[in-house]
Amino acid sequence: MDVQTTWIALAIGLAAAVLGGVGGVLRARAPLAWHAHIPWNGLSFVGVATALVALAHLVTLLKAA
Repeated sequence: MDVQTTWIALAIGLAAAVLGGVGGVLRARAPLAWHAHIPWNGLSFVGVATALVALAHLVTLLKAA
């Protein structure tokens, strides 16, 4: 991956983590609503994992440059 793709992966990961956090708060406020059945914790995990991998890859790319 190049630097631009890594930045995009980092942004997507952070957006997914924030969306998962907001969804978790909404699930706590309205536990019987339609959005309470979406696996927000899983989305948060995938977002944080993607952001961490992209950040580590970005640091490696910037060290090599």
